[in-house]
Amino acid sequence: MKAIGYVSALALVLAACSNGEEANSSSPDETGGVNDAAADTAETSGADGENASADESASMALANSIDHERRDENRARDEWRHPSETLAFFGLEPDMTIVEILPGNGGWYTQILTPYTAEQGRLIGVTYPDSLWTQMFPSWSEDNYERFGADITQMGRYMSVEGVVSTQPIVGYTIDNIPDLENGEADAVLFFRALHHLFRFEEPMIDTALAEVFDMLAPGGVVGVVQHRAPESADDAFASGDNGYLKQSDVIAAFERAGFVLEASSEINANPNDPVDGFVWRLPPTTTNNPDTLAIGESDRMTLRFRKPE
Repeated sequence: MKAIGYVSALALVLAACSNGEEANSSSPDETGGVNDAAADTAETSGADGENASADESASMALANSIDHERRDENRARDEWRHPSETLAFFGLEPDMTIVEILPGNGGWYTQILTPYTAEQGRLIGVTYPDSLWTQMFPSWSEDNYERFGADITQMGRYMSVEGVVSTQPIVGYTIDNIPDLENGEADAVLFFRALHHLFRFEEPMIDTALAEVFDMLAPGGVVGVVQHRAPESADDAFASGDNGYLKQSDVIAAFERAGFVLEASSEINANPNDPVDGFVWRLPPTTTNNPDTLAIGESDRMTLRFRKPE
């Protein structure tokens, strides 16, 4: 599979790395939002009440992080990204060790995850190795490390939020080389529109990456995926990752090869108005000057929850 041109690759990475910009339900209740979760626990007591209280506390912490005043510039994307419902579906709790794949520099979801984990949890940023960046960017330079948050030694700064102090330092790794000291340490790993690059090129990195993630997760740990979705009927070449879209079946197959179990899927981030007929970066938030694509909104996306067996 050949690399796309530099200009196209630039648009591709801007969309995927800017978490600073940017599915099939097993149960309708699984897609409920934070407020619904809090309401469900209101009348619970006893031992179940203690669990309900913890769930309610996690829901409140998530709501507070999503409503954080420093998200004002990002809030317009909530209409398409549904952060409350998405993160609740993944089952996150504020005392977890959470890994964000490809957070970029000042990422969109990072602005929620950093305050969410700051007091009780731990946040880790994982980016691509140089070998993948240079395939995506034939003219990759040192300046790009800062632009795309690719310097793992600076991950704490990339994922910082002004006024938020994390009790544990934020560290960074590359997805093909997560150190053994992190094996079994993570409770959740999150892929927000970050998988398509791992499927691309003549030697795809997806299996190596998921093997590293599998080792990093504690038994019973969760992987949350939000990814641009191609129809199952799409030509394999179109859905190879070069256009940003992947088939849901291909994503599931890759995780199952790595030993994960698909626990649930959701249509939280689906957009049936996306015709999936070209580069995903023709849509907002990458392209904002085309009335036709603005009317479509952001891409159709699968939302999947995988589990590492106990």
